[in-house]
Amino acid sequence: MVIHRFFFAAVFSAVVISSAQDTSQTTDYEKFLNDQELGVRQEEESFRQYSTEVTKQFDAYSKEQERLFREYTGQIEKKWGKKESKISTKEVYVSYEPDFSSRRSINFENGSAVVEVLVTETEAKNTAAVRGKLKEEIARLAVAKGGTDPLEVKNHITPEQKPIVSGQLAKADGSPVTERNASQFAEETIKKAEVTQQLVTGKDGIKRVVIGVQMPLVPDHVKKRAAEFRENVRRESEHFGIDITLVYAIMHTESYFNPKARSPVPAFGLMQLVPKSGARDAFFFAHKKDSLVTGEFLFIPDNNIALGTAYLTKLLTVEFRGVKDPKSRIYCVISAYNTGPGNVAKAFTGKRNVNQALPKINDMTSEQVFAHLRTNLPFEETRSYVAKVSERMGLYNEWSK
Repeated sequence: MVIHRFFFAAVFSAVVISSAQDTSQTTDYEKFLNDQELGVRQEEESFRQYSTEVTKQFDAYSKEQERLFREYTGQIEKKWGKKESKISTKEVYVSYEPDFSSRRSINFENGSAVVEVLVTETEAKNTAAVRGKLKEEIARLAVAKGGTDPLEVKNHITPEQKPIVSGQLAKADGSPVTERNASQFAEETIKKAEVTQQLVTGKDGIKRVVIGVQMPLVPDHVKKRAAEFRENVRRESEHFGIDITLVYAIMHTESYFNPKARSPVPAFGLMQLVPKSGARDAFFFAHKKDSLVTGEFLFIPDNNIALGTAYLTKLLTVEFRGVKDPKSRIYCVISAYNTGPGNVAKAFTGKRNVNQALPKINDMTSEQVFAHLRTNLPFEETRSYVAKVSERMGLYNEWSK
């Protein structure tokens, strides 16, 4: 009996001690959790304050861009008139001389280049002088590296390392146009090209004549430009562990490998990144910090490809990581790159929550997902975009090995 009492007393004592230890451990653990939660809240608050400051920087940058752009287009329309005003897009690069008396345009989608000079009606009658100006512009086009257009100068855009049309123009004998033979190429072109004339009235009320010459780029101009960025794309694709053909197909569709691509949003560069949204998300994903990302930064191919690839990786590994079928995930990511994850989710459920859309996406085959996106995405541009990018991935299979 004494043994039993001793045994129960010992057990009771052990339980009490154990309970006390458990209580102490629980208290310590709860304190740890509370400290952790407080730390997280403090970090979040610190990040929110930092992000608010960066957001202010983005807002100020956007307003300044709008002001510069209005000033720029106003100067163009003053001389060329509103109807004949041309500006850069993601497919076409337009560069004006500082006095807006001439311009060079390269259409990277259809593979053509145009030079145009603006002269008075009296000057237009002097054929030899006009042809001399056109030859100068053609030679300038062949060697131009960008960075001289008035809007580029004000935005501190640096020139490319090579001429923008490097390897994309050919002489009459088929040899490539270089800085050495640019004048010869200009002479050949002006002899055989059709010279066009058009009367315009600038906003300043003065009538002028636009005189221009068009020339073709080489037939494989798109692939020649793509080849210029092979090392960049390979490096970033390997760094993020992403399919190289997806990066190429996005670049092809976004800019036709036009390093000076700019759309009205504005979006900048090869992968058409918007500073305040996609570029900012990509920068935070890649560098774990918030920062102002400018057009000046995004026009540098290394930067653009790095952030564009980072954004694709974020879409693949964060936004749509719950999509089980790899092909279905790719289709969703392609669509989201163009229109945002919320609009992709909306195509499946009518709501912008990706997590709510996952069950429906995962109940479909990849073929069904593709067909659904082609039919139900909110915008025709994106419905067409997912088809174009998916098809163009196949063009770069040989470069994936």
